[in-house]
Amino acid sequence: MAGRENSEAKALRYLAEGRLEVQRVTETAVDAACLGDEGDLYRLSWNAERRRWECSCPAYGRRCAHVLALGRVVKKPGA
Repeated sequence: MAGRENSEAKALRYLAEGRLEVQRVTETAVDAACLGDEGDLYRLSWNAERRRWECSCPAYGRRCAHVLALGRVVKKPGA
């Protein structure tokens, strides 16, 4: 039995499958949507005022695959 896919691998797969859509980029924010494995659409963003990534998925955290995917394709404003 194969091991469980980690967040980094899942993020790369989401990108390869075209599941991430960057919707808006401003000086203080990046907003996107990512289609999860079960067909749910998650909203995610970088919020410069709060200086953190955010995601609407139930597994959200610093290592959320959706946030990791977004972090691979955008540079945080002000970085």
